Amino acid sequence: MVDFETVKTLGTAIASIKTITDIAATITNAQLRQDLNGRIADLQHVILAAQQQMLEMQEKYERVLEENKALKKAAEPRQNARIVAGCYHFEGDEAALLFCTACYDTKGRKNLTTRLGSKFRQCPVCQAKFG
Repeated sequence: MVDFETVKTLGTAIASIKTITDIAATITNAQLRQDLNGRIADLQHVILAAQQQMLEMQEKYERVLEENKALKKAAEPRQNARIVAGCYHFEGDEAALLFCTACYDTKGRKNLTTRLGSKFRQCPVCQAKFG
């Protein structure tokens, strides 16, 4: 999020530099005017660098927000799945198709589980056991 107070302060500083530049133009002493213009240029450089840094921080903040939104969405419970024998069963699939919850929740992959004896199931990919 942009710190609007800082943006306002930088805007005020830029306006002040413009005023100082106008005043410097009226100075008749060439050496003094040259020194003043050099210092004004230095100030402009510092302010522009601060503005650039703020823009970079804003872009980073927006990327983090997008990543956060994606992570929250990924963490939402699956609405079209129900748990059967510790595995996911998705609406519209055959009753016998049971998928690994670990693989689906972490990678979004629907890996079929296989029977392991009469009461348990196992994911052939991550080796998780269910039952």
